[in-house]
Amino acid sequence: MERPSPYATAQRRVCKLRDVVSCEIEASSQGAIEAIHVTALAGRSPKQIARDIETLLAAEENLYVDYRKISIAQYGEHELPSPPTLERILFDGVSLHQGPRDCDVEVSLSAGHVNGIGRATGPNTRFHIRRLVAQATLDAVGNLVEGEPDLSLGDLEEKELGGRRVFLVCVNRTEGRNESRLIGCAEIGYDLTQSVINAVLDATNRIVSSLPPRQPVEYDIGPAPTE
Repeated sequence: MERPSPYATAQRRVCKLRDVVSCEIEASSQGAIEAIHVTALAGRSPKQIARDIETLLAAEENLYVDYRKISIAQYGEHELPSPPTLERILFDGVSLHQGPRDCDVEVSLSAGHVNGIGRATGPNTRFHIRRLVAQATLDAVGNLVEGEPDLSLGDLEEKELGGRRVFLVCVNRTEGRNESRLIGCAEIGYDLTQSVINAVLDATNRIVSSLPPRQPVEYDIGPAPTE
């Protein structure tokens, strides 16, 4: 007699996700998940369905699965819509919590209906606070798009250009083995913090407009199925 799968409950939960038709979880002899095979209806992107599965298993079953172990086969007559692109990023707000030694920075951004919050913590000095603001902004940008692009702060300098003070920022972008640099500039106004954020957005808006926005996680939490 074939032994029941130790992940039978998890499989039934996954099958309750939107557009999912079937689910089979392969486990090793030690019980570790090796692969998750799913069939689903066409309509939503495989990446979004895999993200829902990953989140559902973590929240409901306390199972943390690498998305690369999830394979999804879709069928049906509906054609997948063209992937959306991120709208221009706008600055929503920034907060600084300064202690005796450290400073916590939180930056809020939005792009259409998508919101992203970034954070950074470091020494509470004039030099470091500016860099923390830039790093928190990059963190927020990464939380706006799908896949979290590998962006890091290269340099941030205050310069005089054409008789005006400006912030120049260099952002490093890594794609596999390739690295490129994005340069941004913003005039320094009465709010130095917002000027730093504007410089970072001036650099990143040139590439994030071609990236897909982060999709909301969507699944229904219901009562645990019975064996």
